[in-house]
Amino acid sequence: MASFEIKDEVLTGFKGKVAVVTGGSSGIGLATVELLGSLGASVVNGDVQAPKTPGDVTFVQADVRSWTDLVKLFKTAKDKHGRVDYVFVNAGIGPRANYLELEVDENGDPKAPNSDTVDINLDSVINTTTVAAHYLKGQPEGGSIVLMGSSTGLHPVRAVDYSTAKAGVLGFGRGFAKIVEVAGLPIRVNTLIPSWTDSQVLPDLKNILAAVSQGCQPASVVARAVAYLFVEKSRHGDVIFICDGKYTEVEKTILAPAYDTIRGEHPTDDEVLARVFALGG
Repeated sequence: MASFEIKDEVLTGFKGKVAVVTGGSSGIGLATVELLGSLGASVVNGDVQAPKTPGDVTFVQADVRSWTDLVKLFKTAKDKHGRVDYVFVNAGIGPRANYLELEVDENGDPKAPNSDTVDINLDSVINTTTVAAHYLKGQPEGGSIVLMGSSTGLHPVRAVDYSTAKAGVLGFGRGFAKIVEVAGLPIRVNTLIPSWTDSQVLPDLKNILAAVSQGCQPASVVARAVAYLFVEKSRHGDVIFICDGKYTEVEKTILAPAYDTIRGEHPTDDEVLARVFALGG
């Protein structure tokens, strides 16, 4: 495993840069907004609720489930600052769906399970990243996109809607990094998969975890990884596991090698797709 440290001296070059953060009014998003601001970046925060302490940040009220709101968020950043350099696709909520105990309507028929978590934690991540790429690819120097995943996307978890969405983010981040690379776009895409972190995913999460003797790393630890991935140009297509304040890259050291081992001498699925696409000219 490739563990690494993030030293203060690498977190430079933010002055004159513009960062868009979704879900920046609380938790990991707020910690990231505050860190980026302290490093000299201009920050635009898109959230459904304004932060309690606004600070020197542009706030845009935006529901990430709305394509119109997402476009408004990025247009605001571009109109005010003339550019967008960094995007942290962070907005998310905790588990909501109960797939074993469905509510019923007035006719006694089962109602569809709550889809808010999948809508916000996966579908909105895809849409936010898509809009971000639209703005970043128009700049010769491109930019950097960081996706908020979770360690729950790596293994079976009883919070099914949450872990499913995060597994989807992992797959999307890995695939999106590949297509921007193949397209030759000057965009770097990386995904974070932190373990238990002090955030707003569950109310009073830190105290709940303390009650079951489970540690909880501060949101600032994840925010630090976001800032690092924004400026570290050698990082693209990486998946960073964050636990107990430690950083480990797992895509190139664990996930990809595991796939190479089980596929043996067969070509990768992406290599096959490349051949298929080549047939179409």
